[in-house]
Amino acid sequence: MKISDLTPTLANRMQFRLSEYFRVPESPGCYAITNIYDDILYVGQSINLSQRMSQHLSNPRMTEPTNLGLGTWFYYELWPSSEINAIETRLLFNHKAVEGLLPPLNRIGP
Repeated sequence: MKISDLTPTLANRMQFRLSEYFRVPESPGCYAITNIYDDILYVGQSINLSQRMSQHLSNPRMTEPTNLGLGTWFYYELWPSSEINAIETRLLFNHKAVEGLLPPLNRIGP
């Protein structure tokens, strides 16, 4: 599934690189990590998107290749912290409805 097919839309995009995380707001929101072709690899939510991106980049599991390739882009949208759980659930449900399963990195345990 492509990021452009995801509802609601995640309109902001940064390269998924350690040198870029500081440009992502320290605000609540939902996000997706995609490959170079915008195929969704992971969907999540955080009260601090910048910190969460940094955590993912420090985790080898999130930076190793998947069956769809490497994480290249970090898409995000800001929402109030009171709404991010429901929005993340919608994003994951949307992906599962189209693909029949969760994104590859959401299926891997801790």
